[in-house]
Amino acid sequence: MSVEVSLNTPLADALSNVVQPKLTEIGWNTGGLDDSALGEYIILMLVNGKTQDQIAAELSNDLLSLGPDDTGATDFAKWLFEQVHLLNAQTNGTTAPQTQQASQGQGSATHHIGEDQLAGGNGETGASITPDADMGEAMDDVQDGAIPTGPKSMRSAFRPGNKRLIGQLSKAMDRSGDAVLHRVRPQQGTERINTHNRQPPKGPRNDQSRNQRLPPNLRPSGAPNGGMPNGGMATPLMNASPQQQMALFAMLEEQARMMSQIFSPQQQSSLPQPAINPNFRPGGQGQNQQSGRSLFDRIERPNQRQNGSFSKRQHNNKANLQTPDHHLASTGVEGAQDPANGDVTSSMEVESSQKSQFEQSSDTICKFNLKCSKTDCPFGENCIRAGCKFKHVSITCKFNPCLNPECSYKHTENQKGGNFRDKVWKADRDQEREHVSERKFVDDNMAEELRTYATAIPENGFNSGVDDVAVLGGGITGLASAYYLAERLPHAQITLFEGSPRLGGWLRSKQVDVGSGRVVFEQGPRNLRPTRPNGWVTLDLVKSLGLEDQVLMTSKESVAAQNRFIYYPDHLVRMPGPGSSLLPTVVRMLQEPVFKGLFRAAMFETFRPVLTDLQDESVGSFISRRFGPALANNIVSALLHGIYAGDVYQLSVRSIFPYLFHAEREIRTSVGAAYALGFGLRWPQDAPLEAEWARARPISQRTQAIRDSSVFTFKKGLGQLADQLETKLRQLPNVSIRLETVVDQLQLKRPSDSENIGLRARSGSAQPTKESFSHVISTISGKALYGAARPAPSMYVLSQTPAVTVMVVNLYFSNPSVLPVRGFGYLLPRSLPFEQNPERALGVVFDSDASIGQDNIPGTKVTVMLGGHWWDGWQAYPDEDMGANMAKSVLKRHLGISEIPRAIHVGLQKNCIPQYTVGHHRRMSLGHEALQKFQGRLRVAGSSYTGVGLNDCVRSARNVVASLVEGRHQDTGLESFARGNGPILSR
Repeated sequence: MSVEVSLNTPLADALSNVVQPKLTEIGWNTGGLDDSALGEYIILMLVNGKTQDQIAAELSNDLLSLGPDDTGATDFAKWLFEQVHLLNAQTNGTTAPQTQQASQGQGSATHHIGEDQLAGGNGETGASITPDADMGEAMDDVQDGAIPTGPKSMRSAFRPGNKRLIGQLSKAMDRSGDAVLHRVRPQQGTERINTHNRQPPKGPRNDQSRNQRLPPNLRPSGAPNGGMPNGGMATPLMNASPQQQMALFAMLEEQARMMSQIFSPQQQSSLPQPAINPNFRPGGQGQNQQSGRSLFDRIERPNQRQNGSFSKRQHNNKANLQTPDHHLASTGVEGAQDPANGDVTSSMEVESSQKSQFEQSSDTICKFNLKCSKTDCPFGENCIRAGCKFKHVSITCKFNPCLNPECSYKHTENQKGGNFRDKVWKADRDQEREHVSERKFVDDNMAEELRTYATAIPENGFNSGVDDVAVLGGGITGLASAYYLAERLPHAQITLFEGSPRLGGWLRSKQVDVGSGRVVFEQGPRNLRPTRPNGWVTLDLVKSLGLEDQVLMTSKESVAAQNRFIYYPDHLVRMPGPGSSLLPTVVRMLQEPVFKGLFRAAMFETFRPVLTDLQDESVGSFISRRFGPALANNIVSALLHGIYAGDVYQLSVRSIFPYLFHAEREIRTSVGAAYALGFGLRWPQDAPLEAEWARARPISQRTQAIRDSSVFTFKKGLGQLADQLETKLRQLPNVSIRLETVVDQLQLKRPSDSENIGLRARSGSAQPTKESFSHVISTISGKALYGAARPAPSMYVLSQTPAVTVMVVNLYFSNPSVLPVRGFGYLLPRSLPFEQNPERALGVVFDSDASIGQDNIPGTKVTVMLGGHWWDGWQAYPDEDMGANMAKSVLKRHLGISEIPRAIHVGLQKNCIPQYTVGHHRRMSLGHEALQKFQGRLRVAGSSYTGVGLNDCVRSARNVVASLVEGRHQDTGLESFARGNGPILSR
């Protein structure tokens, strides 16, 4: 028979009266005045028709977080439903059914409130028991007057020991299962560390232990040790929290003071002694005694976190209460009153009273008394002024040695355990120097010089204040620019515009579930080189973002670093590199067709004529002129396929290999450029970075290990770098990110305006909005910037940087040994016969060897890159199915892999890699002049200008923000292309 429980009924009140003591009995409540929430919630669950199993599950999981082996919630739910039927029978006059205890091998009846019938039956036959029969069987076993009234744990003698009251207490005080760090010295048997993160208490607290800590005059009377019998007023008081007890004591103390002001002294003598601490009673017996601890220190406070760490009791002698005015006297504090006039000073302002020792005026004693922590306090004990009118502390410090340099107590000779003056840094310890405030100028007659900051206004009236900055583009360059701006200009408002629905640009790391594991597919760049200086700039950003522990390194001794291949003409050829022996390398270079003519070309390269009148030429032309066409077609073209996906005879040697271009003019030979690459040539713009790293503190071992590695990535792919940047930016209040918003108009407003850059932003089908910003940093392509900056014909040169389209195909094979060789991968040169590369592939990366640790399932992961400059001029591209078949065909022809891949992901990246074709340097120089017309308000950064690699993009973002913050108004982001700005030869 179902029983319906409703609020504000006798049954609900009766249940509340029995549930609350039960919760205290099993240790889920402390028994205090503020522990009714759980009991009320249980009653509400009954009102809402929750079943026995539902209540047990919610108590065990959501409310109490009990362990899987803890049956307390199940036992409580069973007891609760028994009480529902029992109390319903008592209040309504009905018959309470008896819960049948099934023996082993038989089922047990389960009662559900709100259901039409009770489910249960015999374990062998499965016959159901009707409600009437169940109630009849229950009544047969009930004896008159045998209804239990006491706690179940005390009346059931046959129950296991862990269910009895003594067992509950023993279990609650058992600390054998705690870890070493969770154990504390035994005080009252109930203390724990980190109680907020542990399971609920398993038994009632020891109330008498709290009574024993109180002074004798504050202990309740009528029971041993000042306690009161059960049912007295002391029970709720002692069960209250320490904060509630302190509030009650403060109220009683204030009441006693009010009574002392109302009655005369004669009437006060006839009244009962008030419940007030004699040490705090003005003029009382405690005035001439050494004061004990205040009520704030007497309570037992739980361990709380302060400033990120657990508070600890230390010998620091600092005041519990402080005010901004440190040297006000104790009787001169605002709100304090004079006891002589009938007013009473609050007993909570100072910890102890020393009036018997310090009977002097209020202006000769520090208000903090013994708790003063100011080292140069004139009231201190270290005063050496002759005839000083102030009184000094004469109490000796009890610690020997005293390790607190700010201790204000009196110390004997050699009592302080350490010469704290040695901890003060001095520029030169051998000689004393004058203080910085006493130093003189070199020449007092010289004119005063003022340092010009980025927020200053020059004489030409141009307002260089950086108030709000717009960043165009949400790729890695835009994210890094916004991050550097927020870091160096926290007062400026930063708005990031991104036309697509996501941030990160070409950083696209996708996690794919394969069976019982997960693999990471990279659709963009997949690893970074920690080379100096650009690679170190990226490492500094990684460290600033807190991603060092997410880095996966590939050491220089790994197979991926030592084995790099070129496929020519019909097999893989290992390139010379780290770990290669000299003799086998020389023999291989003499035998392999890919190295044909290399030694001869290197021997006669110094005799080649130097063409110093050329402003630029292609990489293929330069290499062919200096070393012969075989090296350009076979090796250099394959290298550029892997980095730029471009044509060796279109890319600019001055922009791609500036060291080789300038070395021919400085050293008169490109063979000498091999020396210049590592020792001779240096870029002027790298000098500040080199100086900054020279002054920097020693780096950590983790950072040094990353610098010494061959390449590195992240556990979730390079996309994790963009995700972390986005997370950091969204947490900053001065950064706004606007996705799916395209800036299609950009122009310089009147110079007299305070905000000189106007732009028009368009989001979807909404009406475009016109906005103004003090500065704009564009990280979008030069072609897109030119389209937005019209009419500005001089900026047309920025749109002349083309880009290529690449199709990236990721394949995963379950077989870990599907590859015939181990290494980083191989590249395909432009000289490869068409029958060996009809798919126009650029190269294949062995991701399983290049990025070890990303996947949590064994297997082989490879990436095939298709297209690039081979697809220039194409109007349509292969679809995903065609791209997957082309990639499998390449692997089968070159590596002999015919196994079907477990997972494939195909992505087409349109116009993803800018091509620095011949004349790029000249175009960027003209673009720099065109951008200067914006008077420093518009600057550019990104892969369209100074480098296509991720390290290059981060470096350009750092440079453009630094020039903006430092107020270099003539900088545009392209100042490195100015005439005469090239590498210099260190001699």
